[in-house]
Amino acid sequence: MSEEVCVVLQDLVHLAVRIMPVFVCLEPKYRDRENIIAISVYLWVIMIAADSLFSVEQGVVLIFRGAFFLMLFLVLLIFFQGKLSEKIFLYFSAWLFEVISISFEEFTAYFFRRQELLSHVELCVITSLVMAAGYYTVTRFWMKERLHSLFEQLSARTYALLIVYSTLSCFLLYVETHSILTWESLANRELEDVFFFLIMCVMILTVYFLILSGILGVIERRQTEEELQFARKLINQQREYYNQTLEHIEQVRIIRHDFRHHIHALVHMDREQQTRYLQNLQKELEQNADVIFCQNQAVNGIMQEYASRAEQGKIEFSVNMDLSAHVPIDDLTLCIVIGNLLENAMEACLRMKEGRFIRVKARWMEDHLMMLVENSYTGKIREDGGKILSSKKDGGLGLLSIRRILNQPGDDFDVYFDGNVFTAMVKIVDRTRL
Repeated sequence: MSEEVCVVLQDLVHLAVRIMPVFVCLEPKYRDRENIIAISVYLWVIMIAADSLFSVEQGVVLIFRGAFFLMLFLVLLIFFQGKLSEKIFLYFSAWLFEVISISFEEFTAYFFRRQELLSHVELCVITSLVMAAGYYTVTRFWMKERLHSLFEQLSARTYALLIVYSTLSCFLLYVETHSILTWESLANRELEDVFFFLIMCVMILTVYFLILSGILGVIERRQTEEELQFARKLINQQREYYNQTLEHIEQVRIIRHDFRHHIHALVHMDREQQTRYLQNLQKELEQNADVIFCQNQAVNGIMQEYASRAEQGKIEFSVNMDLSAHVPIDDLTLCIVIGNLLENAMEACLRMKEGRFIRVKARWMEDHLMMLVENSYTGKIREDGGKILSSKKDGGLGLLSIRRILNQPGDDFDVYFDGNVFTAMVKIVDRTRL
């Protein structure tokens, strides 16, 4: 290939690296990636044409390229879903990797300068393609699946740390690359200086991934702690439900034991006294009776807990559940999903002054459980990039916990909302068939 073609191809690979993280990790707003790619390439063609057709000073070239990079970021900002922080982070991450890639391209070309098969620019193109392929692999299979959980719980201070580190590292490497790894500088420098710079590049990249891994580790630990806390809460509820069941059994035993005494007393009463006596006995039985929502004891205990809380909060609570005692889904999965759905519904209702209600429907359908929870809400939903955000100040993990535990093939979780009703629909497949 000619040198001009190699230079154009190398610039095109660099462009792909700059836009790759956003394209891979985020979804376009209008489901049309081809048009976004076309706009980005058009901007790139304009920049390349201006560099080739006009002879301008280096400072003007840098300003022109800076304007191009800004316009490219605006394209990604406008046409993709997601938080602004996500887009800035991905864009700066791409810049950091691109600068490191340029460093390795120049070093590779310098290291193999004595061979005659490939030219300097051809070696740079090959190296850039290899680096871009590696970057795509990391972005696609490591960063994409962790990005949402990272920015769902990322604090402003931690986000600032990521941006500042990537910006300073990018600036430092850019300056060093254009002062050390130019062809003229490499000819006049010792090999130890070049190796030192490359080691610094590797260290910066390693520290960057260590920071990301550390932040992700903290977030995962927090999620695990909250899920454990919720599990403890469920266990306490089950223990309380078990104790109430024992008390109820004891009360029934006492009533049965006293039954013959009631019969003996009724025999010696007139009709009016019998009526009054039976009414008092009925009131006593109603006070001790528990509402049975379904045959599954674990789920029934949770429903009784939230029914009691709904009554205290003056929330209309209606349940229609058709669950047998032995559902082929483990109790932990059932309790976490149902408990989180009801907790979110309860919190939404408590923020309202009137018109509070929670409706629960559940039924076993052949090989899966279908569940629907509807609740009133204020009409205000925090969204970002099509994702619902928690209204809690510290960021809640209810919906996130549900999505994490519904990770089997066939599981599904969707939410819908209008101005008055928030609806959550859950599908949990038979766990015994997995």
